[in-house]
Amino acid sequence: MNRDLSRIKAVIFDFDGTLADTNELICDSWRHTVGKLTGGEITDDEIRSTFGEVLSHSLHRIMPDVDVETAVAEYRKYQHDIYLERITLFEDSEAVLRALRKTGYKVALATSRLRSSTERGLNHFGIIDLFDVVLTADDTPIFKPDPTPILMTMDKLGVTAEQSIFVGDTTHDVEAGLAAGVFTILVDWSFALPEDKRDAVLPPGGRPHATIKKMTDILTLLDCPFEK
Repeated sequence: MNRDLSRIKAVIFDFDGTLADTNELICDSWRHTVGKLTGGEITDDEIRSTFGEVLSHSLHRIMPDVDVETAVAEYRKYQHDIYLERITLFEDSEAVLRALRKTGYKVALATSRLRSSTERGLNHFGIIDLFDVVLTADDTPIFKPDPTPILMTMDKLGVTAEQSIFVGDTTHDVEAGLAAGVFTILVDWSFALPEDKRDAVLPPGGRPHATIKKMTDILTLLDCPFEK
């Protein structure tokens, strides 16, 4: 790890695939949108390649012959209608957020999802008040893997890179965290970056500082007390 975690003051999380299990929601939204607008199909690997990207960029890349605004509207309408029925929090996500806050850590979210749907999900689970900062795609025109969203979040929190951890589930998250200079954690339950694909996708110099098997491992790394 080669980082003194005793200096950590803030933990920044990604949302989709990290705190919230939106994997099937996203997969179904892609299958619906591609099927309706092109009559074709999309593979799981193609869907994985879109995780962490801004939606409009992914839609244009996957369906270059389809008007992007039309594709975005179709995707978002379909997803909106099933959103709250299809998302869950990963095990111990809420408990870990509460433990961090109780212990005095600052907690933030840095996501490429729009603010409206992000806040809809956070309110649905009753956890929006657990975040000191929620930074979304509405807050910056520059997205992960660029470090800007993480740097902006740290600035809002009033912390430095040496005082921060970033937790995510995609190659974009890992690249952004490393570029921002923060201690970068990959979640082992990543759909976007399953274990058997990591060696092929992550470059030798682009590995996360740690990979956690369960959410409570963050508390173990920080020697933070935890009560379920």
